Amino acid sequence: MRSSLVPSKMEPLRDREHLLTLKVMRLTKPALQFHVPITCEDHDLPEDTFRQSFSTLGVVDGLEAFSLGEMLTLPQSFGNIFLGETFTSYINVQNDSNVIAKDVQIKLDIQTEGLRHPLPLKCMDENTDLSLPPSENINEIVSYDVKELGIHVLGCSVTYCRPSGEKLHFKKFFKFQVLKPLEVKTKFFVTEDDEVYIEAQVENITPNPMYLNSVKLDPSSFYYLDDINKSLSESGLNSNGKISYLRPMDVRQYLFRLTPVTPIVDKSDKSACDVGKLDIHWLTSFGEKGRLQTSQLQRMPRDLNDIRINCIEVSDAVPVEKLFTVKLAVINLTSDRIMNLRLILDNSKVQPLLWVGQSGQELGELKPGQSMEVSVSILPVCPGLHVISGLQLLDTFKSKMYAFDKIGQIFVYTTEESPFCK
Repeated sequence: MRSSLVPSKMEPLRDREHLLTLKVMRLTKPALQFHVPITCEDHDLPEDTFRQSFSTLGVVDGLEAFSLGEMLTLPQSFGNIFLGETFTSYINVQNDSNVIAKDVQIKLDIQTEGLRHPLPLKCMDENTDLSLPPSENINEIVSYDVKELGIHVLGCSVTYCRPSGEKLHFKKFFKFQVLKPLEVKTKFFVTEDDEVYIEAQVENITPNPMYLNSVKLDPSSFYYLDDINKSLSESGLNSNGKISYLRPMDVRQYLFRLTPVTPIVDKSDKSACDVGKLDIHWLTSFGEKGRLQTSQLQRMPRDLNDIRINCIEVSDAVPVEKLFTVKLAVINLTSDRIMNLRLILDNSKVQPLLWVGQSGQELGELKPGQSMEVSVSILPVCPGLHVISGLQLLDTFKSKMYAFDKIGQIFVYTTEESPFCK
C-alpha cells in the first residue's frame, strides 16, 4: 500500500516557526502497470533488442505481446473518491525542534455540506497528557465511510505548549471531491392485486471496472420480497451471467417482485407507496469495498376506484363457441360507505367475448372493506388472446356507474385440445 499526498492549505503562521509539523497523506492501493507492446520478427533489424528490454518493464516471459506486466505502479496523485468507498488517511505529527512539546492535542474532522463528522484518534484516547520529545512523532491511520456526494474538507487541528508554557495551535485543511460511482434507474409496474415489480438498472459510471458483489432490495414493512434474480440464477436463465463484472459504462438489470403483506384497502394511505431500498455492494480491481444504499424507493400511488374486481377462477384457454364460467370477487374499497350493487352486462360493442346471462341482476349490499363472489358466463366467438371487458356495476345508493374493461385475459383456440395441454 502506498500513500499519496493530499493538497493542503495552512493557516498563516506566526513570525517564528512552530515546533511541530503536520503531514496528511491519503492511503491508496497501487495499480497494475501497463505498457505498449512493441514486437518484431527475429530476422528484422532490431532482432531481439525489444525482447531484452522488456525484462526491465516487468513483462512476463513468453507474454511479450501482452500489455499487462508483473510490476505495480505507485499512485502519483490524489486520485478519485467515490460515494460508498472508504477514505483512509495517514496522519503524521513530528517534533522538528530541539525542545519538548507538551500537552499535544490533535483533532480531526470531515466537514460536508451541512454536517461535521469528528474522527476519533487512538493516540488521543489513550493519552490525556501527551508530550512529544525532539525528533519524535505521532502516527495515526484514520478511516471514514463516504456517504455524501460533493466537496468534503478534512480539517486537522494541532494544539501544544512550549516549555515556557506558551500555548500554540495551527490548522490544515484538505479538500477533496466525492464522485458518483453508479447510475441507478428504477421502473415500477403495479398489478391489479397491488403486486409491485421493480426493474433496477445499475450502470458503472467510473473510469475503472468493478465487480458487483450483490444487488439486493430491502423491502419496507408493507411488502414481502421475491428476488426474481436469484431464481433466474439458480435456473441458469440469468441474462447478466454468473459473474457480475462491470466495465465502465456497462449496465446490469435486476428484477424484484413485492407482494403486499395485507391487502391495500385504504387508497388514502400513502405509506404503502414506500417499497424499500436498494443495497449495492461492489469490489474494485484490488478488492477495495464499496457500498451504496439508495433512499426510500417510492412508487406512484395507483388511482384506486371505490370498487375492485378480481378474477378468482378462470381458465387459461377455452375452445371457441363453447360457454365457460368466470368467478369474480367484488371488493368495496371505501372505508365508510355501504353500496347496493347491480350487475350490468354490456354486449353493445362488437367484441370476441359475449356475456351470457341476465343483465341488471341485483347483487345486494356490500359493506366497506368486504367482498362478494359473483359467477358470470361468457361465450367466445373468435379465436385468439382476448381481454375480458364490458362489465359494469351500478351503486343504486349514489346512482354511480363503475365500468371494468380489463378484468383479465383468456386464450380462445379452435383445435380439439387445448394448446397448453402436454
